[in-house]
Parts: sequence; C-alpha cells; structure tokens
Amino acid sequence: MPFFLCWGFGIWLLASAIFRLVGHYFFTFEEPFLMIATYILAIPLVWIATIPIYSLKKIKGTARLLAAICIVFPGMLIDAVVLLVFDNVFPSLSNDLDRYFASWVLWAYSLILLTGFTKASFVGKSTIHSSN
Repeated sequence: MPFFLCWGFGIWLLASAIFRLVGHYFFTFEEPFLMIATYILAIPLVWIATIPIYSLKKIKGTARLLAAICIVFPGMLIDAVVLLVFDNVFPSLSNDLDRYFASWVLWAYSLILLTGFTKASFVGKSTIHSSN
C-alpha cells in the first residue's frame, strides 16, 4: 500500500497548492454559488483520482477500502496540523473561512473513503494483485 500513501500525499499537496494560490475564488462569502460548486465538483474529482487508480493497480475486494484509507491518511494527518495554522498556510483565504475549508476537506476525505465501498470493492477476493 505504499503507492496509495504516496498517491494520497500527492493529492493533498496538489489540492493544498491550489487552495493556497486560488482558494479565495472558491471560498468566498460574496459568491455562495462558487462555494457550493466546490463541494459538488469534489465528487467527480475524487472519482477521477481514485477509481481509475484502483483499476490500474488491480485493487479488488476489501483491499480497495484499505487503499482508500491509505489515500486519505497522509492528508488527514497533515491537515490536522495545517488547520491549526490556517492563516499562515492559506494567506489568500480569510480567517473566517477556516470552518468552511475544514468542512470541505472532511467532505473530500469522506468521498475518498466512500470509493473504498463501491460495489466493485466486494466482488472477488480481497487481495492486492499488483506489485507495489
């Protein structure tokens, strides 16, 4: 599962960089539609970032849930600290937006974990068929 830990870190790094640079366009009280769209847009983005990788790495059965856990683990650990120093890490975002950002992060992690419970997750053996 080291691949999925690295994949999760990469996703976290990319998402954090995007929100650090242009997060003020997504999280703003002046444009609630954009904030709602950010939550909705997370659904296909999470699907694109997980389901094809499970297939590519031939992850089947309950091993898909373990892969999903490995994907979210690095980001959850890092975000536990990042959210404490939110204003330093995301200077373009207002401090009033930290709770909305934290909510979105939890939403995204929940979506990733849900990909581990897809129907294909429980079909076949719960083994990993690829070399990690």
